[in-house]
Amino acid sequence: MTHIVRKVKDAKPRDITCGVMRDLTNSTDCKNMDMVHVTITDSTKKHYHKKLTEIYFVLKGAIDVELDDKVEHLAEGEMIMIFPETNHKARKTSKEDAEILVICLPPWAESDEVFV
Repeated sequence: MTHIVRKVKDAKPRDITCGVMRDLTNSTDCKNMDMVHVTITDSTKKHYHKKLTEIYFVLKGAIDVELDDKVEHLAEGEMIMIFPETNHKARKTSKEDAEILVICLPPWAESDEVFV
């Protein structure tokens, strides 16, 4: 395989605590990472990952990302890299829903996520 092309609108939506997630890739596409599109309609629950590093890239709107005891505000075109063992949660900061691209290194696994 030389490449993969996926469209957000073709990815099956899945309800999550903060909104809707659409898987763009998974561990069968690449064993080292995966990518999801998330529409944030509310707020995530505070959590951390044991091994996973997450990158959030804001496509639309704005979000606040709470990291341990600090808050980072991100607007369209901005990103944040969240390293393992960092307590974090995200929430939209305006009436409109926010859209973010999330890259997970390695791919997300339920067993790696710990709610605080």
